[in-house]
Amino acid sequence: MAVTSQEYETRRQRAGEMAAVAGLDGLLVCSRGGGTLDRFADIFWLCGFYTQFPYIPDVAGNWSGRAHALMVLTPDGEARLVVDVPAWQDVGLADERIRFADHVPAAVIETLQAMGLGQARLGLVGADAMPANIYRKISDACPGLELVDVQDTFNDLKAVKSPAEIELLRRASELGSRAIEMTMEAGRAGLSHGDVMARCLDHLVSNRAILYNAFIRSGAGGPEPRFVKSALPTWGSGEELRDGEFLCAGISGVLDGYYFDLARCRPIGRATNAQVDVFESTIAVVEAGIAAVKPGATGEDVMRAGSDRQRDLGFAQTGNFQGFGHGIGLGWDDPWLAPGVTKQIAPNMVICVEKWLMRDGYAGDYEDTVLVTGDGAEKITDARMRWW
Repeated sequence: MAVTSQEYETRRQRAGEMAAVAGLDGLLVCSRGGGTLDRFADIFWLCGFYTQFPYIPDVAGNWSGRAHALMVLTPDGEARLVVDVPAWQDVGLADERIRFADHVPAAVIETLQAMGLGQARLGLVGADAMPANIYRKISDACPGLELVDVQDTFNDLKAVKSPAEIELLRRASELGSRAIEMTMEAGRAGLSHGDVMARCLDHLVSNRAILYNAFIRSGAGGPEPRFVKSALPTWGSGEELRDGEFLCAGISGVLDGYYFDLARCRPIGRATNAQVDVFESTIAVVEAGIAAVKPGATGEDVMRAGSDRQRDLGFAQTGNFQGFGHGIGLGWDDPWLAPGVTKQIAPNMVICVEKWLMRDGYAGDYEDTVLVTGDGAEKITDARMRWW
């Protein structure tokens, strides 16, 4: 099932209505593509466009705003899209509403003025994807233009998924499940993190998908702990896996625009009791969080359920990421499963619940994705849970 042009039109109408309710004259939406998967979601959600051109610096008189697309949207859903490259995919917007330009900021300014919005009060979506130089050029050319950040409200529109999106997320999660299984199967003594990831990448590429991120870590606990990791790339360590160690892998990627995100862990060779204790505890913490996912619960409720289980199992409440997960769709969506998040979970949200635990040098990593149903949650990742 694909997202239809009619669904894109309905989304734009909803976004326009959101602007009207907020007392705005419309929206200015900015997304970034070109080899980065971080912030393409907002334009893609509105019309299915992704710019495949990589970011390059502006060169005066030649081009500006490469790797960016911007949409001007009125309260009645009328849209104009400015892009840096001609579309290589079907776009849910009529051709006459799409403008290709070598100088994206200048074309956006002309579009705003032609639509009578050069001095308007617009909601800004994608502020974190808009470079300062584009913002500055638009502001200088339209001194009466007021831009109001409405990202949080726009994110609410994307949080509950349509039937087409749910099917696309199921497919992505199924592919991700097979990819993480191949990653775990490759965990053998004598192989490097790169050897392990090669299996994963081969599966993704041959199935039209792209890796977004991977956390690959290995090592050993006990009196002489060892921890192996790399930053660029995250599978770049040349050290070989050894019998008696652990391997943890968390991968995320994109299929047809929609994300998958999951994690698993395993022993290298025969598992020890200390390894299994941490592995099983990680699963138990995530399962406790999933059990708390239901309509009306908040992101903090789910986090607290997992956190309480973590405490009961004797693991310290520390780490560089205190969240227990997040919504997922064309990116990281609301709600975040974190302290202070009061947004309520609703049916047809899709949520990832995750946890990394470590004790005495032994580590475990586990993550699954669930679809929120009328009374709970249904797992849509189906990767093998235990490798011991």
